Amino acid sequence: LCQTLAGNPCYLLTVTDFEASADVLSQRRGVVITARVHPGETNSSWMMEGVLDRLTAETQHAKSLRSHFVFKLVPMMNPDGVVVGNYRTSLAGVDLNRVYKRPLQDLFPTVYHTKQMMAEFMKERELMIYVDLHGHSRKHNVFMYGCHVPECDHTHFLNERVLPFLLSEQAPDKFCFQSCKFNVHRCKEAT
Repeated sequence: LCQTLAGNPCYLLTVTDFEASADVLSQRRGVVITARVHPGETNSSWMMEGVLDRLTAETQHAKSLRSHFVFKLVPMMNPDGVVVGNYRTSLAGVDLNRVYKRPLQDLFPTVYHTKQMMAEFMKERELMIYVDLHGHSRKHNVFMYGCHVPECDHTHFLNERVLPFLLSEQAPDKFCFQSCKFNVHRCKEAT
């Protein structure tokens, strides 16, 4: 994807069935998954490893996913922070999760280039979902945060809740729909 402030690589992986024709590939919808924007949230790396293992497996389920979607994966958004042992910040001492609104290319190259990649990706195909994997210091199990759109219609309201609801139905002992939030506090608007 890009080089970090310290010159470390930030990798971008593309997973799909590349043997399909260009026409078939162009019709596939997109999924973007990122992880490890906060270096201390090591569990996001474990989740990303599970995603990669699942998507690249030789099972029928994995083959079906690869034949219907193009996955763009950024396994580690903050390699500099991981290398120097920071818990939440980058090499610049900034929480990268708070600069998404206006990321400066020179200071926050991984966020800047991820946003650029997503903008180009959305020109090519419909983006079904963007998932940013995190850990939490106090909450248990798996849950999702969504973005609140003040003037959203019922369709948007339901669409952003369908996946979390289905996950809670399929794995109620692991996924907690009640812990999900679908609004953004003012202090986190740049997230």
